[in-house]
Amino acid sequence: MNMELFEELKDDIWNAQLVGKNLFCKNPSDTNVFCQYFDYCIKVARYPIEIESKTFFANEAELALTVFCEKVEINRDILTKIQGKRSELASVSNEINKCILQQNQHDAEEKERLNDEVLSSLSKLKGKMSNITTQQDFDKIISDMSIFENKLDKTMFTEGQTNLYNTLTKDFSTLVSQKMAFISHSSDIEYNKKAVTKFKRAFELFKKDENKYKSHDSDLYELVAKYLFAFDARRLFNESLVYYNHVYSYIFNKLDDTGKYRFTQFSFDVPKSIN
Repeated sequence: MNMELFEELKDDIWNAQLVGKNLFCKNPSDTNVFCQYFDYCIKVARYPIEIESKTFFANEAELALTVFCEKVEINRDILTKIQGKRSELASVSNEINKCILQQNQHDAEEKERLNDEVLSSLSKLKGKMSNITTQQDFDKIISDMSIFENKLDKTMFTEGQTNLYNTLTKDFSTLVSQKMAFISHSSDIEYNKKAVTKFKRAFELFKKDENKYKSHDSDLYELVAKYLFAFDARRLFNESLVYYNHVYSYIFNKLDDTGKYRFTQFSFDVPKSIN
């Protein structure tokens, strides 16, 4: 019998359990073997170890007790011993259940704390979004918002956290729409400023040396491709279009018939590359 090996391994709980169970399975009606194995399982189930291991050893003790009750010849002494072991098993099971409740409470409190931190970060992010003016800042906040959102455990929300989250969601939705419109308009303003500046430059260059542009298609193309036709008319404000038409008409009217034809072709051929 490997009882000596079982005794030697008691500080190595997993190998000791393996040897102890092997002994018991081969001698399921041996009272001494049962008590040694059962008591060891109960002892380990009370160790300050993870709950899963506590539960495993308690279940092993329960299984051993069930098998022993089936295999042993029961008399009064054995019955008393069995009752005592049942009492020990019930006691350790209660202890484990308390540990589980405490762990669940701790986990819930920790998740509530983490949710509070993330919701606080989202509230600060909302304040930052109110002050942004560029697409780059907007994209950064949207990215950060997504990261924080993924950190939330909504299944563990308290009532207060749920209310705050719903408020933040509504506020963010409104802010995102407002900022998208603002940034788009700001971008269009910059686009139009750049366009008008380029139109003015085309006007100045053409007036400075009209003959150069009237006589050489390549120079005319370079002028209009770089300054006049490089912008998307769909993004231009009415004021910009008025100035554009003024410059366009001035140059167009200075050209001969062939020049007017080429000028018109250039307007189709030039890619709209200015952002």
